[in-house]
Amino acid sequence: MTKKFFPSYIGNVGKAINAVHKVNPLTACKLTMGVLSLSLRGKIRNEERAFYQSGIAQLHHCEKHKFYTFTFGEGPPILLLHGWCSRGARWMDYVQELVCQGFQVVVMDAPGHGTSPGYTLSVPHYIKCVGQVLQTRSRWHAIVSHSMGSLVGVIAASESSSEQFAKSKFVLMSTFSNCDALMSKFSRCLGISEKVLEDTRNWIPDYSGRPLSYFSINNHISRFDEPEVLLIADREDIVVPTTEANLILESIPKAASLFTHGLGHNLRCDNVRKVVIDFLQS
Repeated sequence: MTKKFFPSYIGNVGKAINAVHKVNPLTACKLTMGVLSLSLRGKIRNEERAFYQSGIAQLHHCEKHKFYTFTFGEGPPILLLHGWCSRGARWMDYVQELVCQGFQVVVMDAPGHGTSPGYTLSVPHYIKCVGQVLQTRSRWHAIVSHSMGSLVGVIAASESSSEQFAKSKFVLMSTFSNCDALMSKFSRCLGISEKVLEDTRNWIPDYSGRPLSYFSINNHISRFDEPEVLLIADREDIVVPTTEANLILESIPKAASLFTHGLGHNLRCDNVRKVVIDFLQS
């Protein structure tokens, strides 16, 4: 899995962080968070560039970050959020169908991803950026999100005005239930030791101003009054195990769910898209 997200040399970084920890634990914690916040973007394809150009682009400034959103169509607004090492253009096919169904779609390229400048993106910073976008509308019909974007989207929405999300819908795809699980999975893939990981967990409040337990879908989705949730996960996802989906479903007993086979983490499939569109229209 490491090769999917990191260059080949990154395994040496884990070993270096472990060595630094023996001398200076705080520096090792900062390095761990730095590595886990790296934005590794792929080249934007011609069809993706055309997609971006067909929308209304807006540059946003959020603290030290700059990022773009692209707006398509008119109607009840839906925000589409991508995950780590991805980009807003992953939603191209969704946007076309949602606009035809009478929705306005806002696609975000998080800082350091897609067309947006930058090299790093942490969960707390992503939440702040999404929160700023959410303030541009008085009410949202839905948030459709993938991977880390799902964790971020739920938390940012819960921090916003409750009126903005009255009877709103949430589509959560291939997501960890909390930031601890996300951080632990990728740290272990890099060979970062359990001791470094434990110290990094304890340092998170100094870094973000919040305890690590704050960054949890289950803690925040409960703040909504009977939220309409669709959870989609693949049983062969090598990034996010299905145990994470089960944890979320335990806290949202009325959530709709779809478990696929063989689609992997990206969940690119016409049937998945149809299920999502039908859910948003219902």
